Amino acid sequence: DLPQTQQFMAVQNAFAALKQDQVAFSMYKEFSELQEVLRNAQLNGQQPKEEDVKKLQELAKKMNDMDAVKNLMAAEQSLNQLLNDINSIIIKPINDVYNLND
Repeated sequence: DLPQTQQFMAVQNAFAALKQDQVAFSMYKEFSELQEVLRNAQLNGQQPKEEDVKKLQELAKKMNDMDAVKNLMAAEQSLNQLLNDINSIIIKPINDVYNLND
């Protein structure tokens, strides 16, 4: 099960640690909310507001210097790699069906 993997537990632990850092967590929430606003604008065919894009970039720059955020990003990257590996295993038989070299 995915929740029992080291990678999943590392994300859980890193996120819990991030929540303990009030400044980092507040910035993380603001970043996530603004990212969602920009994503929705793009999905609706709207040009994101330049001030929102700049603010997102500024938040990202500040967050890159925070250990709690860096730890979460590293844990997420590791979990993502695990999910990619699992997906490759699942998709292989389908890809084999469409193999043009046979």
